[in-house]
Amino acid sequence: MKILGKEILPGSSNQLNMAIARLHTHTPISVPVIVERAKKDGPCLLLLGGIHGNEINGVEIVRKIVALKINKPSRGTTICIPVLNIFGFLNLQREFPDGRDLSRQCH
Repeated sequence: MKILGKEILPGSSNQLNMAIARLHTHTPISVPVIVERAKKDGPCLLLLGGIHGNEINGVEIVRKIVALKINKPSRGTTICIPVLNIFGFLNLQREFPDGRDLSRQCH
């Protein structure tokens, strides 16, 4: 399995950084992607929080799942991203910086 250009081997734990944007100072902004892969094959589960910056409960739930190590599967892979919409989270706004609401995008 390959995520963000990194090979994720069976039985491994990885914390990757996903580049999201750059500040006006060109400083990169990234979010953590925590990947736990069991030795045995199985389903892949994505736990994603912070899509809407003003809905912070999911952020804490994903963070706690990782802190308590509940994200370590016996089969398959668990991918945890505590905050996706980092700008919305910092500003407590639902939308992304360009005004889009991810729930209202259908293509």
